[in-house]
Amino acid sequence: MVPRIANAFPDITRALDQAGLESSWLDEDKLVVAETVLTVMPVKVVRENDAALLAHVHDREGRPPTIVVADRISTAAREALSRAGVAWLDRRGHLWIRVPGVFVNADIPTAVSPNRRVVTALKGAGLDVALALLGSPEEGHGVNELARQINRSPGRVSEILTALRAQGLAGSENRPVTPEIFWAVADEWKPRWMPMPSIPPPEPPERYRLSGTLGALALGAPLVADPERTRPKLYVVDDVDLGSVTGAYGATSGWTAAEVAVCPSRFGFTGAGATDAGGYLVASHLVVALDLAQDRARGREVLENWNPEGVARVW
Repeated sequence: MVPRIANAFPDITRALDQAGLESSWLDEDKLVVAETVLTVMPVKVVRENDAALLAHVHDREGRPPTIVVADRISTAAREALSRAGVAWLDRRGHLWIRVPGVFVNADIPTAVSPNRRVVTALKGAGLDVALALLGSPEEGHGVNELARQINRSPGRVSEILTALRAQGLAGSENRPVTPEIFWAVADEWKPRWMPMPSIPPPEPPERYRLSGTLGALALGAPLVADPERTRPKLYVVDDVDLGSVTGAYGATSGWTAAEVAVCPSRFGFTGAGATDAGGYLVASHLVVALDLAQDRARGREVLENWNPEGVARVW
């Protein structure tokens, strides 16, 4: 007879198979991997605080080896569980497990995820919704209000908010759960930067948003860099503008003077402040912070020490 949990969570054994590990169910909540018995702990969402508590309890009580299985595990929670030696499977597509003789830290095909809507909640319009929530983290947000703000349909906004609440990224009255939702957005923030052999002039001024190191410096982020030796990273709003810019200034060359990309969030692009640097309008604090978050070493260290005035810190 196959244990009930094995029937309820076939993604565990499938993920292990995809990582090249043999496994077998021993009991209702016991899984054998490489001769080590793991207790399976299914949960919905693991945030940083949740992971710290799990790690503390696991260490203090000397509990047997455990594998946490969740629909979403935040980046900080992943790191905390891994440091504590607690195995985990994030159904969005990653497995971490360390047992005697075996260490796996690998992406798993997204077929492991049981719910496509969970995977896509922070893509496209989902990024717009998340950035709108993060822009006013202390306020409640209605569906129609958000739809007007980001110029999306109320039906799609409602669908995204439902998914965010289910994942523990939004709470009562659709208030964002911070910093978890920021780091979840950072995981999905994937601009495709294109090298440019020359720096396009800031004309028309509404075409570009300056981000990257120069954008962070303009907004007062605590980093040290030489603006004269730092190439600008410029966002445009869509593929049409990207084609216009690369067609005019992106001739093939071995030299990179600037980088340009379509902003992953249209609302993030339009939500820039009034700061100007070198003639370019600087992207919003949120967009610049998300770009910094892509650098897991230097960028995240900057974010730890950045407390911008007049702007809610959500990271």
